Amino acid sequence: MQKSSFDFYLLIVFFVFAFSQNNFPVVLIHGFMGWGRDELSGYYYWGGNYDLESELKQNHYEIYTVSVGPISTNYDRAIEVFYQIKGGQLDYGEKRSTALNTEQLPKSKLYEGFYNNWDSNNPVHIIAHSQGGQTAKMLEKLLTSVDKHESSYLLANNLTGWIASITTISTPHNGTTLIPIMSSMLEISLSFIPYYHGINLDVFNNYYNFDLEHWGLNKVKGENIITYYQRISNSKIMDPKNNCTWGLSLEGSMLFNSQYKTDSLTYYFTYSTSSTKLSSDSHTHTPTKETAFRHWPTAKLMGTYSDVLNQSWYENDGIVNTVSMSHPFGEKNKPLDENLKAGVWQIGKTYHMDHTKILGHGATDEEWNKILIFYKEHLYLLYSL
Repeated sequence: MQKSSFDFYLLIVFFVFAFSQNNFPVVLIHGFMGWGRDELSGYYYWGGNYDLESELKQNHYEIYTVSVGPISTNYDRAIEVFYQIKGGQLDYGEKRSTALNTEQLPKSKLYEGFYNNWDSNNPVHIIAHSQGGQTAKMLEKLLTSVDKHESSYLLANNLTGWIASITTISTPHNGTTLIPIMSSMLEISLSFIPYYHGINLDVFNNYYNFDLEHWGLNKVKGENIITYYQRISNSKIMDPKNNCTWGLSLEGSMLFNSQYKTDSLTYYFTYSTSSTKLSSDSHTHTPTKETAFRHWPTAKLMGTYSDVLNQSWYENDGIVNTVSMSHPFGEKNKPLDENLKAGVWQIGKTYHMDHTKILGHGATDEEWNKILIFYKEHLYLLYSL
C-alpha cells in the first residue's frame, strides 16, 4: 500500500471512531444449515472463500460470530447465542427440557463468553442472515420476558436493553413458501440428520456439527443398533415444531410475530434480496442471471407456487420470498433514511442477489468488494446511533 493510500485509510478509521456514538460489539448470527468459523475447513458462512469477520476487524470493529444449531428451533438457537456471548453453562430451561426429555445443562456447552460484560450498559449490535433474524427476535423476546418458574439467568430475569440494534438480511420474518413446496423432501432430509449425528465421529463433528447433543442422539454403550434406531425414530426432534421447520413456515412465523413486540429503545434495520423477475406472460416470477445454479430450481418453484397469499409472494431469492424480508407484518416500519428511529423496523435497500451471494458465496473479487462496502457502510451507521 502506498503511503498516501495508507494515510487516507488511517484518516477514515480516525473519523469513524472519533465521531462514533458507541463502540458496542457486533454479533453475527447465521441462518438455517449455517456453521461456525471452525467448521468446513476455512470456508466461512459469512464470506465463503472470503472472511467477513476478519475483514471488518481490520477496520477495528469488534466482531463475533456465533455457531448455533443449524436445524434447531429459534428458541434453542437463541439460548445458544446468549451463552456464547455472555459465557457460562448453557441452560435450555427446565420446563422445555422436561417436556421434550432433553438435557437441560449439556456438559459440552460451557462457554467462556465473547463479551462477559454484556448487559444494559454494554449492549450489542446483532447482524443476522436468514433464519438468524428470527433467532435474534427470539433472543430479544427471551431477554425481555420473565419466567419465575425457571432458574436460568436468561429465562428468570428481565434483561431489557441488552440489544442496541438488530439488523436482518434476507430474513423470512413472515415465513417462506419454500417450506410447503419442499415439505416432503425437507422432512426426509431433517429426519436423516439425527441418525447422522448418532454416528458420533469426531471427524464429522469437527467438520460440521449439528449441535444436537442435548437431544441424547448418541448411541449409548451396550445399545444394539436396532434399539438405537428405534429410539431415534421415536425422538420428539422428529416433530416439525421441535426443529426449524415450524418457525420457518408461514404459520409458525406469523404465530411468533403475534407474540413478539419491538423494544422502544432498540433500532431495527432490514435488507432484502431478490434474484427473480416478473414473467413476460404472467404475474409469476422466473429466476434471473443473479440466481446461482444451486438456487435456480427453488427460485423457479417459489416464483410459480400457486398457493400464495397474493402475487407479491412470487418474488424471491431462491430461498425466501422477498416480501417476507421487509419487516414483521403488523410492526411499525418506515424506509431507512437519515431520520433514524428506535422501535421501528427501518427498511433498507433490496439487493439483486440470491440468498447466499449477499454473504459472499460464489462472489467474484469485484462482487465481494461491493458486498464488503455494504457491510462497512452499515457498521458505520450502527456506530453512529
